Amino acid sequence: MTTEINWDAAELEPLSRSAVEFLQLLLRRDPQHRPSACQALTHAWVQEEGSAADLPLQGSVVQRLQRFSTYGHLKQVVLRMIADEMTEDMPAAGKVVKVVRDLKASGGLALFHELDTDKSGSVSLNELSLGLRRQGYVLADSEVEQLVTKIDADNDGDIVLSEFMTTLLDWHQLQQEPSWQAYLDHAFHRLDVDGDGFISLEELLEKLPRVNYTGGSAEAEAQRCAEAKLMLREADTNGDGKISREEFNDLLRDNHAPDSLSFYDDRLALNMGSV
Repeated sequence: MTTEINWDAAELEPLSRSAVEFLQLLLRRDPQHRPSACQALTHAWVQEEGSAADLPLQGSVVQRLQRFSTYGHLKQVVLRMIADEMTEDMPAAGKVVKVVRDLKASGGLALFHELDTDKSGSVSLNELSLGLRRQGYVLADSEVEQLVTKIDADNDGDIVLSEFMTTLLDWHQLQQEPSWQAYLDHAFHRLDVDGDGFISLEELLEKLPRVNYTGGSAEAEAQRCAEAKLMLREADTNGDGKISREEFNDLLRDNHAPDSLSFYDDRLALNMGSV
């Protein structure tokens, strides 16, 4: 490869500075200037341990939000569908439902209720911003707004419990479970309304409620159609205007972007590291 890597690319923005520096070392063109395996293991990104262990999810909430925000809209919608079914304790769930229960037990559910200060059943932009700061995270309002925009699956401006829990789940771990394919198959069948073995643009439109788009009826419908087209292109790799089962499964496999939480900045205040 001769193309220079753009280290300022938008895709790398969620990564911590230490993670980027580590990647730059590993990807040096001259092998003589790359660190050995032993040297790599001594890098600060590898050595640093989780901080604020007594916080919900050991202080990894913002990292999880950032990671989920890198997923496309269709992938987010499908993961929320799967997360909802997991909480319903499907017969095929097995260890998968235990992962959801473990997430709740580790503070995810309690954190949502703490953030939801007005007890409305959803977390607003202001509640999330203030709540994360109370937890010790350092985020500007604009950064929180950007996160909310990217993880608000139904585009209503607030985060409900199912959306919040979906962002916090360790999807890589869940995909290793034998029952994962059963969830994928069920999600595909739910989207493939006419049962022809493909997901069409019209079927994706049914997943986008009209009430969540602004402007007049014509403008809102145009926004909705544009979003559905983006969702279609997200998985339609052969460009035939529909999503096959194989394309659907490929979309839901491990993300090509870095999926380890360590690649994302925890955004905790410096003094939290010693908690």
